[in-house]
This record gives sequence, structure tokens and C-alpha cells, in this order.
Amino acid sequence: MPDELLRVEGLSKRFTGRGRNVAALDDVTFSISGGETLGVVGPSGSGKSTLARVLLRLVEPDAGRILIDGEDWRALSPKTLRRRRGSIQMVFQDPLSAFNPRTTIGKAIMDPLRIHAVVDRDARNAVMEELLQRVGLSADMSSRRIHEVSGGQRQRVALARALASRPRLVVLDEALSALDVSVRGRMLELLVRLQAEEGISYLFIGHDPAVVRMISHRVAVMDHGRIVETGDADAVFSDPGSETGKALIAAIPTWRRSGSA
Repeated sequence: MPDELLRVEGLSKRFTGRGRNVAALDDVTFSISGGETLGVVGPSGSGKSTLARVLLRLVEPDAGRILIDGEDWRALSPKTLRRRRGSIQMVFQDPLSAFNPRTTIGKAIMDPLRIHAVVDRDARNAVMEELLQRVGLSADMSSRRIHEVSGGQRQRVALARALASRPRLVVLDEALSALDVSVRGRMLELLVRLQAEEGISYLFIGHDPAVVRMISHRVAVMDHGRIVETGDADAVFSDPGSETGKALIAAIPTWRRSGSA
């Protein structure tokens, strides 16, 4: 069994406003090993996206620990956190919102190479071109602007940028849900190949159980801010033990017969 990379213990987060007090995360605990993909599924509002943002410390939790290689990320100073950020990267559902749309593709990938001092300045251009090629894009696309390319190409750029800092964990928050079926399939194949080559771990958040099952080793089912079920992906989707898991599978009647999507 690979070494444990990420351990989350008792993670909690509440949001208040307009007279409401919502537990977005409620005592969430799980782990991810090196080279493993943990899929996270659940209905809308179950806390999946909040979990992603808390892990990246884009949102601060109210309680709990985030341990990476045994180091508590909540205890890191801002300066140390900036140095560590390269080891965890995130790919969002809408990459256009994560980029300056008028920046060039090359600059979008060069920035993390510079910020995290991954390679010397003289080598950055070559590494940028290599990253584009690894995600299935030609090096000559580096001069094009983000808003000029298709959604599928933007997601590939987003993945190349995430890989630029040589992360050990990539969090994908509904990163494939806006893509058409054929592009989604190619992206899944790319993620699996990169994981095999680099040993990257993924936290793969999705609303489509069939897609999550295809890429995940284990699955966590969330509802109302809690993990209500976790286990081997095939086992959970073949015979879910939680009411939430059963409802997710029941909502896709043809998937259970075919076993794929």
C-alpha cells in the first residue's frame, strides 16, 4: 500500500447569513494515498466544493486538521504556506474564471514555473512547451489567448498549469462536467495516464457517478456536509450502503445496467 499523502481529520465549516446557519462541512475525515484517486460524489449543496476550497485554504475551516505528509497545513505561516502551495493544485469547473482570459496560454503556464521556482529561467520556455505537449496541445498554442480556445482546450491548459509546479495532489472540482462526452473521455484517459507516469494523487469531485467510478480507486459519498459512505469505488457503486448513494445510482437507471457511460 502506498504511503498516505493526505489525511483530513474532523474538518468543519459553517456559513452564516440571511438568518441561516449552514454546516457546509461537518466533521469530515478521510485520507488519500500516493498515486490514489478518491472520488467525491453527492447531491448539490452537499459540501463537495467547500471541501475542495478548504483543502487549498482558499476558505479557512472552523475546525479540523489537514495533514500532508504528516504536516498540519493549518499551522503553517503565510510565508511557509506560499512555499508549500505548489504541492497541491486545483482545476476548476470553469477554467475561464480561473484565468485572466486575455493572458496567453504560455504565460498562464510560465507563471507557476516562476512563482514556485520549479526550473531556472532559461529552461522555463522548454518546460512550458513540454507541459503543453503532455496534455495533448501543440507548443505553438502558447501564443494564443485563453479566451480564443475551446472549453476542452482550456481545461487542458488548466491541467498543464496545475502540473507545472509538480504537485503531489491535484483537486479537480467538477473539472470535466462542462465538457462534451468525447472530450470528457479523452480528459479522463489523460488524467489516468499522467497518474501512472507521475504518481499524482487526485481528489476528483463530480456529480456523475459513472464518470467518478471510471477514474476513482475509492469513493466518498457526501450529504449535508458529512461523508455518509466511503469504500472501494466498484463496491460503493454496485451496492451503495447509504440512502444518498442509493439515490444517486437510482437517478441514473441505464448506468446500472451498462456499467459505464
